[in-house]
Amino acid sequence: MEKINLKDYAENFVDIYNDIQETFPKAVLNQAFICKFSSNEYIVRFDEDIQYLFLLLDGRAKIYIVHENGKRALIQFLKKNDFIGELSLIEVEKNLKDVVAIDDCTCLAFPLASSKEHLLNDNLFLHNLSKYLGDKLLKRTDHYTDMQDYEFKNRLAKYILQIENDGCFQEKLTETAEYVGVSYRHLLYTLNQFHEDGLLKKKGRKYFIINKEKLERLSSKKG
Repeated sequence: MEKINLKDYAENFVDIYNDIQETFPKAVLNQAFICKFSSNEYIVRFDEDIQYLFLLLDGRAKIYIVHENGKRALIQFLKKNDFIGELSLIEVEKNLKDVVAIDDCTCLAFPLASSKEHLLNDNLFLHNLSKYLGDKLLKRTDHYTDMQDYEFKNRLAKYILQIENDGCFQEKLTETAEYVGVSYRHLLYTLNQFHEDGLLKKKGRKYFIINKEKLERLSSKKG
């Protein structure tokens, strides 16, 4: 994790910094800093105490729940303006999750130990956090609804677009099959169809997107 002074960041990203000032109490911003994570780097680990509340300013990440047997399950994607660690802030999450950067991520970090009291006593922040948590719940509900309403090819196209990095899809296929709700065999069959239809090109264990427009139409049930 690379740390950057917030004021140095603000000089180059004035609009973002102005939005941050309107959202968070001044006492908390005085303690905040910018941090950068590389692709595939852990932002939070399930077996380590969480020390910061993060706001994702740029990039994408994914959340895994880790079961008692050590198996991980992908449960959600994160993008710009998503929080990481908000459930720990309000003390409703006892078991942490793994959060991993999909591509390079820039985050605003607040030390929980010194920021918690200020954040939980700020009405504007709590109002925004309540709206955020409600939206997060709806997104997870939409995911499970999609698994019932969408054909598998649509769900897979949507997943590939969410997880690809510079046009390359190289996730574990067993994990992918679990997230999109199909058998491993069915997943391989559909990926092969995408290859034959000119959507993807396979090189080794990697799949490269060669027709993003068509893949996007498929992800929205228009393909």
